[in-house]
Amino acid sequence: MSPTPYRQGRLDSLCGIYALINGFVHARRHDPLRYFPTKRLFMTLVERMAKIRGDTSFCGDGIDYDEFRKLAKAACRFHREEGNQFELLSPKALLDQPYPKKASDDVARREWFRAASAIPDAAVILDINTPWMSHWSVLAGVDGDRLLLFDSNGMRGIAMASTQAFLVIRMMGTSPA
Repeated sequence: MSPTPYRQGRLDSLCGIYALINGFVHARRHDPLRYFPTKRLFMTLVERMAKIRGDTSFCGDGIDYDEFRKLAKAACRFHREEGNQFELLSPKALLDQPYPKKASDDVARREWFRAASAIPDAAVILDINTPWMSHWSVLAGVDGDRLLLFDSNGMRGIAMASTQAFLVIRMMGTSPA
């Protein structure tokens, strides 16, 4: 039997950078960017993260909340220089209804995630935490008690109770939901 090759993402912890890139793509899903310099954005974020951390340990250790926010701001600046305007919002600022943080509030959380995923010019960055995984991803929809993902690691869904909305990327100049 021959060995199975490692895939990207199996040895690194760059899901935060991928979640940011995928968030911008997802926020423009109904009006795709004609030119999306994905590789340049990726390299810009890797370089920025190396400056923030002072080394490359983030490649294996991942990115924390503060670092993620700094990278998100850098990605917005990158897009602004490319002529695309995005803004960063807290989850509570996205909808008229408050974001229910408590995992036990299933009905309110399901409705919030459903409404947020239906906004065509926004992408919700998810902080996924389970006993076996810490991961950044992008909300794509809701199916019962599972959140559907636009994910860099090929994950299709996750239990709603295992995740929190962390940050929202939204195209500028659009009206609130």
